[in-house]
Amino acid sequence: MALYGAQVFNESGQLGMDTNSFTYQVLWQGVINFSMTSGNTPTIYTFNIPGFNPATCVFMIIPTRPQDVQTAEGDATGNTKSYPYVTTSVGQVVVRSANPSANLNNTNQTRIVAKAYAIRFST
Repeated sequence: MALYGAQVFNESGQLGMDTNSFTYQVLWQGVINFSMTSGNTPTIYTFNIPGFNPATCVFMIIPTRPQDVQTAEGDATGNTKSYPYVTTSVGQVVVRSANPSANLNNTNQTRIVAKAYAIRFST
């Protein structure tokens, strides 16, 4: 019998996950656009996602434009290319252009455009 799929092994060489024992479901996907963020007023997106639970779900953000990827650690525009600040709770994800405790007079906010996914996983 031929095997298909992916297997992941831990540092001890033991099988940690394979496609026969691990499944996932995309609960939500969309584009988050911070390109128009400016000044000291943050852009905030609140997504109500039925079935989302931080204990069994992840929220991923993937930049979609080449200019949104920081070219080096010392890049002077690094904050504008940083990942947004994400807060998760049961049924809800909040994505902000800046950390809510940041002093926005001295902090550049993110200006990325990204694809975002809420994914539930189970074993």
